[in-house]
Amino acid sequence: MSSTAARLARALTLAGVAAVSALAAGCSSSASSATRATEDSSSVVLNVGDQQQYLQTMLTASGVLNGISYKVNFVEFDSGPLVDAGFAAHRIDVGFMGDLPASLAARSGLPVVAIAVDRPIGASEYLLAQPSITTIAQLRGKPVAYTTGTSEQAFALRALKTAGLTQADVYQVNVSLQQLGTVLQSGAAVASVVSAEQKADYQLAHPGAKVLATIQTVAPPSYGYTLATKAALADSAKLKAIDDLTKRLILASNWQKSHQAQWVTGYFVTVEHQTPAVAKLILAAGGTETYVPINAAVQGALQQMVDIMAASGGIPADFSVAPLYSTAEAARYDAIVTAVPQNG
Repeated sequence: MSSTAARLARALTLAGVAAVSALAAGCSSSASSATRATEDSSSVVLNVGDQQQYLQTMLTASGVLNGISYKVNFVEFDSGPLVDAGFAAHRIDVGFMGDLPASLAARSGLPVVAIAVDRPIGASEYLLAQPSITTIAQLRGKPVAYTTGTSEQAFALRALKTAGLTQADVYQVNVSLQQLGTVLQSGAAVASVVSAEQKADYQLAHPGAKVLATIQTVAPPSYGYTLATKAALADSAKLKAIDDLTKRLILASNWQKSHQAQWVTGYFVTVEHQTPAVAKLILAAGGTETYVPINAAVQGALQQMVDIMAASGGIPADFSVAPLYSTAEAARYDAIVTAVPQNG
């Protein structure tokens, strides 16, 4: 990300501006029984906010976009805060992001609500340290890399809390998500929140590097969020397309888990430019998800995360995440989760 984009992301985070993304989707012959768009949907365009071409690759490689009667326009962003910015700029109808950017959408009053929630399978985020660091407590007073306003920051502060540390107890190295592995490699940070890809790259060069925490070892649990604008949901044709796309997202996730070799090649090798060997290590560590109902436990986890962020100094003050949830939308989505079987 350029320095200008990085400054924009930080500014949007501090202002609490939230979420940019547009969702759209498709259908394959194998998915045709799941749902059919209505006759008036041929002119519908869903602008879907994507990150690192993740949704676009999964939806197209799985074939679930084949034959849909609405159009999906993918809009690419580098981080959740920039997806929030896309929502604020009216560029997208749907977007996906981690828990902190989703909560900041609620804080800033963006007219969006949660329409789907997923739980990561496996440890897809890591607090990884140089070989000389073996415990989280040793990070006190040292440079630790994580990106402000992203789910990586929320994970970092959860992890620090397990050792009684807050954001003020470490020196944050605030770089873009793509640079989190680089600053660890260069020595600019002694620990960094990294993706499975960045972890694999660093540990190949530094076999003694220790994972201090994963998203599975901290509390509360982390969830991924798909948000949609209230304007899109109020449009009957777009609402039907969004519901249809949600079903196809679940079908694409099923394909991802049952066609791992194709997914590794299609995404980690072709899009992320990893070697096939490293790509297999990444997928073995995590990188897939399961869709879960939007219930009190999910909302409670997000509120607890916000409480931790406020207590740790990661955000200026506590706030309620309740505006992010709609009883009607949760009921519609929960019915979809119940109706579409998942394989993991």
